[in-house]
Parts: sequence; C-alpha cells; structure tokens
Amino acid sequence: MKTDKLLLRCRSIITPDGPVNGYLAVEDGKITCISTDRYSDARDCGDMTMIPGIFDTHNHASCGYSPDGKTKKETSERTAKYLKALASFGVTSVFPTLFATEPDEDSYNSLTVLKDFVGRPQDGAKPLGVNFEGPFLNRTGEHEKRYEAKPINLDYVKKCFAISKGMIKVMGLAPELNGSRQLISYLKRNGAIAAMAHTDANAKEAFQSFEDGITVSTHTCNVMVGIHHRDVGGLGAALLDDRVNCELICDGVHVCNDMLKLIMRTKPQDKVMMISDSSRFVGMPQGTYIVRGETRIIDQDGRVLDLDGGLNGSSRPVLFGIGNLVRNVGIPLTAAVRMASLNPCRVYGFAEDKGSLEVGKDADFVLIDQNFNAQETWSEGRQVYLRGIDEHLENPDLVKCKQK
Repeated sequence: MKTDKLLLRCRSIITPDGPVNGYLAVEDGKITCISTDRYSDARDCGDMTMIPGIFDTHNHASCGYSPDGKTKKETSERTAKYLKALASFGVTSVFPTLFATEPDEDSYNSLTVLKDFVGRPQDGAKPLGVNFEGPFLNRTGEHEKRYEAKPINLDYVKKCFAISKGMIKVMGLAPELNGSRQLISYLKRNGAIAAMAHTDANAKEAFQSFEDGITVSTHTCNVMVGIHHRDVGGLGAALLDDRVNCELICDGVHVCNDMLKLIMRTKPQDKVMMISDSSRFVGMPQGTYIVRGETRIIDQDGRVLDLDGGLNGSSRPVLFGIGNLVRNVGIPLTAAVRMASLNPCRVYGFAEDKGSLEVGKDADFVLIDQNFNAQETWSEGRQVYLRGIDEHLENPDLVKCKQK
C-alpha cells in the first residue's frame, strides 16, 4: 500500500525518549509529527505498540527463501520473496548475508543480482548493503567443528568489491589467519567494516585485530573462543574493548538468558546490535526436514539442529529476540528496540534517516501485538506487510521437505 499522507493514533509509540501515547503523522515517506495533541481524523491502532523498523544486519534467509539461485532470474525472484518474508517479522532494512567457505563463482552471481536491489524500495524489507561472511574463516558451527582455513586471497576480494560497487558494507574474517591485516586494511580503505568471525583467536590476537581495525564481533559468543579465567578469548576481548560493536542473537538459545544478562551488564548497550543470523527455517513449523539430503530438526524451542544435536542457524527473527530481552532478561522495550534499530544504523552510517521514530526520519515502523508479532510493517511510508492479507509466504518447496 502506497500513501502520501498517514495519521495514526497509537497508545505506545516507542521513541528514543520513551513511549508516547499519541499520534504519528507521515507525509511523503517521512515522519512529520509525533504529538500528544488530539486529531479526530487519525486511524486508531488499538492496543498495538509502534516500534521502529528493525534493521537486521546479519540475515541469511527467511521462510525458505534466500538471495541465491542457479540463474540470475531465479536469484532475483528468490530475493524478492525473501525480502517480502522479512517484512512479516518487522524487518524494514536488511543486509542480505552471503556465507562462503570457498572463493567461488557463487559469490559473484549473488552480488551481481543483489546490486539491483540494494538501496531501492521493495515490497518488503529494503536492502541497505550486503554482509559478506567468509570465506576466510577458521571454524564453523558448534561442537568445535573445523575445516581447513582458506588462504586470504585479496584478488578474490577485489573482484567482489568491483562487482558490488560499494554494496559490501561488512566482511567477516578470522583475524588470526595470515594476511588478515592486509585484508582489514583493504576493507577500511574501501568503506567496509571488518568483523571478527568464525575464529580461534585468543585474547591477544583479538585485541591486536581491534588495533588493526576490526570494529564488529560477528554473532558474539557463537563460533569463537569463550571466556576462561586465564585467557578471556575472543569473546572476552570483544566485550572489554569499547571500539567493538557486538552482534548478538537474543533468542535465548544461541546465547542463554543468563549470558545475555551478563553481556548487558558488561558491554555498553549502545555497542550491541541485535541480529537474527536467520536460516531458511525462520517462519517454518516445528518438525524434521530433509533438504538436499541433509536432515534438519526444528525443536519446540526453535533450535535448528543437525542429527548430532549441533545448532545450524536460527529459526527466530529479531522481533522474537526483542520479546525475549523484555520478558526474560529485564531489558526495557525502549532499550531493546534501540539495539535492533538505531544501534546498527549508527554503526553503518544510516542513523540520520533511519533507526528511530523521530520527526524528519524515514517512516520505517512496525505495529506489534502483545506477543511481539508484527501486525503491520511500513517502510518509508509504504505498507509492506499486513497480517491476515500477506499470508502463506513460506517457500512451498521447503514445506514439501517436512517429514510427516
């Protein structure tokens, strides 16, 4: 739905200064007024709460769709459906995240297609750039799984950047690998953020990488060296160094709620960015799936598991994590949504226009119910999701993979 003007009455509008019981006006895609004055012609949003649109900077897939495919046409179609599915979870801005374990042609193909989506309004979440996770990593998955780390190949990175034309905003790497300093330097020179990811770095190596220019910790706590009383590891270093912004999966599974409480007391909350790290199974029902010969199990707690019980990505969106922080970790809603919206916008340079409900900013917002489900999602003043109308967004091919 496209509208030039919009006036909404909402009992709880979550602004940077706290909840406002009042009215929000939109004109030409921008917020023009947030007021407690009465307007007789406003649409009443009932008991729904209005929060800023979520900016998920680490998101691989949703409802069975991801930004990849065998052909450019297939990739483009899958990407459009992926972005629509994201809107059903309150995501208005996203970094589609490419995961690579090999420097191969697949990355070039995905970047070529995504170039046509980034920065352009969509019938769904709007891509603001790309998160490139890999291929220069040192470990993958849980249970101490390892694979042979790929030598850092700057020529491959340069080709990716040439194709993307500034679209890559962040790249994850294991900083203990030979050549990481040169890669970090290249990323900085080309306007991208270097992130510590899938790493065996100890505390000394991690602190050195922060000196070299790494400023983001990828899905903090997961697939990295944890805290020990004789070496605080990459995790401890990321929490202690205020130059580092920590991505954090807040579903209570990838990081337990007690650890989330510890992080919230240790790390300045303006240095935390909530992410989903979502897999294709977000939005899919509990059960067992066989996809391309591999078995994945979604259990009652939303874990995506392999047959060995190892975690294989997330099935919960950021909006679920917001609810978990509020209900189980003791974080006020205003602070929780800041970690999901304004903080990532600030880190990646979009805070002037996005990330909070303020006059003059883009009208990116979500109307949620008391169970933290998105009822409506609006991107730059356009309604891109309406619960009850935009239904059956799951990929039917993945639905067929569910075992009876």
